[in-house]
Amino acid sequence: MREIAAQPLTPGAFTPFGDVVAEVSRPILPFNGRPGARAVLEVVAPPGPSEPGRHVVSLMERHLHSTQAFLPLDGEAYLVVVAPDAPDGGPDLDGLTAFAVPGDTGVQYRTAVWHVPMTMLGASGRLAMHVHKDGSDADCEFRDVPPVGIRLGAVPAPSLPSSPSDPLPEETTRCA
Repeated sequence: MREIAAQPLTPGAFTPFGDVVAEVSRPILPFNGRPGARAVLEVVAPPGPSEPGRHVVSLMERHLHSTQAFLPLDGEAYLVVVAPDAPDGGPDLDGLTAFAVPGDTGVQYRTAVWHVPMTMLGASGRLAMHVHKDGSDADCEFRDVPPVGIRLGAVPAPSLPSSPSDPLPEETTRCA
């Protein structure tokens, strides 16, 4: 079985796959490519790793018509695994990349980005998930993939300043 190591999430490394939601300085807009699909906000409780220190993935998914965002609710770190498109339209496992995401940081996948269902790096945690759905098969495409092991390092510490007294930029404190 092929194995890769999870790396710390950085906005630059994640750019080909989506946006990192950690800064209060710029809005990140969701996208909906189907007028009949509705915005859905759900709370999900993903499982922890499949084994201590490692998570084995064998399924990937993508949303062709919608961005998908995840925001941690409990401050717990989680795993994000993404892949570019292969020539056949499936996930390119040679480009598979895994990120350890701190519990104060969200992500938003671009449309059609192959990704693994969410996995918490600890035993438990909840994420708010935003996506557009209409209940059809077009909501999500799944692909079985040959198993790949993801080596998990230390759980990342929160990346944002912890001081609640830091003022927000003026544009985020005004109502639109």
